[in-house]
Amino acid sequence: MARPALSGRGQALRIVCAIPALVAIFGFGEAILDRRAWRLDLTPERRYTLSEHARRVVESLPADVRILAFLRAQDPRNPGIEDLLRQVAGASPRVHVEQFDVNRSPALARQYEVDSYGALVVESEGRRRVVNTPREEVLVAAFLQVTRQQRKTVAWVLGHGEGDLASSDRRLGYLTARTALELDYFDVHPASLFAGEVPAGTDVVVVVGPEKDFLPDEIRALDHWIEQGGATLVLLDPQRAPRVAEDLGRWGIVLAPDVVVDPGARLYGGEGISLHVDADGGSHPLLAGLRAGMLFSATRSVGLAEGVDGDVLLWSGPQGFATTAPEAFASGSVGFDPQRDRPGPVSVGAEVRVAPLAEPGETVRGPARLVVYGNSRFANNFFIEYLGNRDLFVDTVQWLARDLAVMGHRTPRQTPGIQQFYMTEEQGSAAFWTAAVVQPLVLAAVGLALAARRRWGR
Repeated sequence: MARPALSGRGQALRIVCAIPALVAIFGFGEAILDRRAWRLDLTPERRYTLSEHARRVVESLPADVRILAFLRAQDPRNPGIEDLLRQVAGASPRVHVEQFDVNRSPALARQYEVDSYGALVVESEGRRRVVNTPREEVLVAAFLQVTRQQRKTVAWVLGHGEGDLASSDRRLGYLTARTALELDYFDVHPASLFAGEVPAGTDVVVVVGPEKDFLPDEIRALDHWIEQGGATLVLLDPQRAPRVAEDLGRWGIVLAPDVVVDPGARLYGGEGISLHVDADGGSHPLLAGLRAGMLFSATRSVGLAEGVDGDVLLWSGPQGFATTAPEAFASGSVGFDPQRDRPGPVSVGAEVRVAPLAEPGETVRGPARLVVYGNSRFANNFFIEYLGNRDLFVDTVQWLARDLAVMGHRTPRQTPGIQQFYMTEEQGSAAFWTAAVVQPLVLAAVGLALAARRRWGR
């Protein structure tokens, strides 16, 4: 027997009764998601999700960390700060967050030396840091500062025309690179090898774009450092420091007197010697955290000698080639000559591992790691924020320092497509022909077809 149909009043009553149940279900579901920090971030740059670097730091915390957030009611920054705190608390049970209203707890704010709204106090096992700029990278740096007992030291070799560590000049300075290392809890010190040895207490030696060559005593100091198992990063531009390039050959690094040109991967509308560099498929642990290629400007080829214990890290595109043509060093506007040039893809970055060769009784750190890239400009203030440049530079130093736990992709400071826009020559050409040629032709053909149909189709 069929049930009688509900009247309009009965249907309305059923809907009214179902609304509280639906609200309760949605509220219960939202509470579960908020409790477990589950979220679906559909923004292209994943702005509402912790970066891989931040997540790895938080997940590997060796001790409990307490965060005291001193906020002010009605502060427009509160939602962003609270969301960041929710993310870090959800990433590890070791993170404990407490929020206070500055105006209601002035004594507590004075106790923690907080003098600004939105400040975060991060403390662990008696160590404390006050964060006045509540951004992800600054908060992660505070985690490292309160949980790590000792900083690792980077000796940045100077004295040969290298870029200035303290300069904010866009083209010549490396202040941004230095700041990025310091946020990862490194001490970066200018160093000299004139005394014939690497400064004591150094963990990683960094040689960035020397314009002049090393003296023999400096070469011996660098060799002795590698023989003892020291970690070294060398960024060497084309036609620079030939004595350094020759000495690196002793360790299996092949640095030819050339420059790499890649017509398909060059920066669209930019200089011909700028190119997009691919990583080796992420197979090497050093490259695992990279989410984008790199932008190099004027790079030389970096190869490995036969039989060397090492890996090629970075490559040009398949259209790239290494050339010794004089005009290529200035503009990159040179065609491939099979009699003169070496076809691609061309390797522009490599790592070698060297067994210790120190004398008996000397301190040995273990097998030496030596990473060489054929370009130094990718780490300067202008280029370091492009694509994966910052991740490559900082993760390389982390890899050499044997600190794999905090390697990974970092939140970009310049949002791709907004603060920065990158397009290769191939992509630019495709966009031009599509927008300027193909689409107008298609529209013209459709218009002619419609006009012909109206005139003769009757």
